[in-house]
Amino acid sequence: MERIRKILKWLAWLCAAILLLDALLIASFAVFSSEYKKADAIIVMGAAINSPALYNRSIEALEIYELGFAPVIALSGGRISDKDISEATYMQRAMQSKAVKPLNLVLDENSHNTFENLRNSKSKLPNAKSVIIVTDKFHLARSVIMAKSLGFEDVYWHSPEGEYYPRNELIYYYAREFAAIIAYLPKFLFK
Repeated sequence: MERIRKILKWLAWLCAAILLLDALLIASFAVFSSEYKKADAIIVMGAAINSPALYNRSIEALEIYELGFAPVIALSGGRISDKDISEATYMQRAMQSKAVKPLNLVLDENSHNTFENLRNSKSKLPNAKSVIIVTDKFHLARSVIMAKSLGFEDVYWHSPEGEYYPRNELIYYYAREFAAIIAYLPKFLFK
């Protein structure tokens, strides 16, 4: 019986350590932005259509593109229903309405989660070794780690400035990412 208690105690400590590392990982990506350099592509992660997140991610990526940091932008996100346009199409329209110069866009309209966003973008950008991921701060850790595990060699990241979420939504999104990192562990390790 004593041996079982010791094993359970070690398992509890291991779980606590994993949860603490998870929280620190999400917080560190949210707080510390990478110094992005010229890259082979920009990948914009999808979000709900007509949301401030999707619009702000799109415009942020457009600004980076127009500053010459990458020659192509991959817009990644599928449809929620057959009645909707894809997230990628929404981003394309948002960018075209603000673009100063011609755009070189690659659309992935078939992804429905972070893993699919990056896997499909990787297949549409077969020669890209370096990328700039554009997404919200709470979503950076999972996106960057997934991009690295899928084979992008240099992964930089950036997120729109400012908080455009109500506090209760922001708490929800950070908590959701906390759970998602744990759920994505097999994908990080085994693609």
